[in-house]
Amino acid sequence: MVGPGAGDVARETWVFDVDGCVVDSLTGTSLRPGARELLETLRARDVAVVWWSAGGAEHARRRAEHLRVAELVDGYAAKLGRDADGAYVLDRVVDDARSAVFVDDHPEDLPAWLDVIAVSTYLSDNPHDRGLAEAGRRGRSAKASPPTSARTL
Repeated sequence: MVGPGAGDVARETWVFDVDGCVVDSLTGTSLRPGARELLETLRARDVAVVWWSAGGAEHARRRAEHLRVAELVDGYAAKLGRDADGAYVLDRVVDDARSAVFVDDHPEDLPAWLDVIAVSTYLSDNPHDRGLAEAGRRGRSAKASPPTSARTL
């Protein structure tokens, strides 16, 4: 479980899609520009961070370790299936998805009621990419979202 222990106040949670969102989708070897800074900002604000991947939780963990940001990620989860509307099922990603922030390059695959920051797909290493600019602005915001917690799967 990511987040508070017994009796602690729940933490705000951000859930990041991995491939094509924070890691390039072609080689999986470059971290999107602004990602490290955003993760550091969220860590400084005590926001829980989950990397979420269709490749599985271990795939997400390996990407974070390879890109040397694992110390900034609190949990890893797999995209396990879809609901009747074709949206990813969220019940094993965070305890309360209604109060989490999701960052994804395919927002159409998520339930419409989520708080989603849509980003363009990050295809390959590009130092000029600014796809995480809006997420960075929100991440620096002093206004916290309603609290939630996440779990590692």
